[in-house]
Amino acid sequence: MKGSILLETNIQGHICTNCNRETVTKWRGNVERTLGSLQPSFFNRQKISVELKFWISQARLRSQRNDLDNLVKPILDSMKKIGMITDDAEIFHLDVTKFPTTSEEEIRLVVKEWN
Repeated sequence: MKGSILLETNIQGHICTNCNRETVTKWRGNVERTLGSLQPSFFNRQKISVELKFWISQARLRSQRNDLDNLVKPILDSMKKIGMITDDAEIFHLDVTKFPTTSEEEIRLVVKEWN
């Protein structure tokens, strides 16, 4: 059962998991900087629910691989790297959706208590 919202944010910019190494590194850095700038209350090993929504260019959704697991892993890794979570084993519910967009690409992250 989902509880109250602990964290809610958007991360804007080109989403890249299958580009060249330099572009992927830049994208992961953007994710880490955005999450790190929030100074969220750390979740202290509590059970959490993570909702991720990815708005990806319509053209890229049709023409390139955008595997859900490859989209999610850098977000969870960043959460761990900055100390928001100690391990992804704390995540008891994970909801991931991809949407096509003609606007700027974006990630919506919502973390809730899991009771």
